[in-house]
Amino acid sequence: MRIRVGIASAIIAAACGGSSGPTSSGSTNNPPPSGATVETVSMTDFAFTPASPTIKAGTVVKWVNNGKTAHTATSDGSAFDSGTLAAPGTTMDPYGGTTTTPGGSFSMTFATPGTYAYHCTFHGTLNNMKGTITVTQ
Repeated sequence: MRIRVGIASAIIAAACGGSSGPTSSGSTNNPPPSGATVETVSMTDFAFTPASPTIKAGTVVKWVNNGKTAHTATSDGSAFDSGTLAAPGTTMDPYGGTTTTPGGSFSMTFATPGTYAYHCTFHGTLNNMKGTITVTQ
């Protein structure tokens, strides 16, 4: 009986648009959903631009690596992690040798109002490469 109730609750929450935070609208280099409002954040040399946009719930944030080295967009909590996004024209991560996507991008849909702090795992501490996404109704 508990299993059926749990499944029914999950189905009802999904049907009613229940969400507890940001959701991935694709992995690296997948475009955001057609018709979605998109806020683009550029990753360049050791900065996010804009680092701290304010967006409406339902907006997609798309981080694009336009820099000369690999970067990540990683939630300070556990809400999202882009993984390594390579610099344009490269296919190797200089920090670990992992094959990555050239000129990588990563998109997230932010459905729930709140403030989501994030950083680059490679440059967040050393170069203060940090930001926040503020989501309003």
